[in-house]
Amino acid sequence: IQVTAALFGASALGAQIPLSTFARTDPAVTGYGLGATASQASLLIGAYVITLALGALAMPPLARRIGSPLALAAGAFCVALGYLLFLPFHASYVQTLTNMAIAGFGSGTLVAALPAAAAARAPSTHTGLVTGMTNTTKTLGGSIASAVFALALLSTGSRDVVSGHAPLAGYLTVWAVCAASAASAGVILVVLSGRRPS
Repeated sequence: IQVTAALFGASALGAQIPLSTFARTDPAVTGYGLGATASQASLLIGAYVITLALGALAMPPLARRIGSPLALAAGAFCVALGYLLFLPFHASYVQTLTNMAIAGFGSGTLVAALPAAAAARAPSTHTGLVTGMTNTTKTLGGSIASAVFALALLSTGSRDVVSGHAPLAGYLTVWAVCAASAASAGVILVVLSGRRPS
């Protein structure tokens, strides 16, 4: 569960700034980006938050139907799908909004249930400790991912001297890492679903 939280933190906490800067980037200057205004970028973030809330609300009935670990795995794969879709589909506002909504829904299921899943598998005397560790490892994963993503966006050694912006390859790397980390979390949770809490 703790490894899953760290992997989830990469996309939940590490990818938000790159997504915002990508949305604000002017395609007339760089050849990529949405050229979104501040209000349009806020709507993207708002849609992400709304779908995150919907994912959190959907988690309890889904967990009752298929079990908590498999429900968490489904959420992780949903996050992976959302970021994977960014690789071919990032040219329009609607495409970006759709991708973020899918990732947001999956993120909501994980945010809602990862601490509870950790507590369920911990000794009764350590539930507070492992619940706190879940949030800590998620934050740690997001911090490491933020550093890696910063390097990816500066992969040429410096920003593009003509446009003053990061290369598109850097954003593609961010999305690929988010998709891979979320998919890895999903695989771990599928394996976990076959084990009983100790």
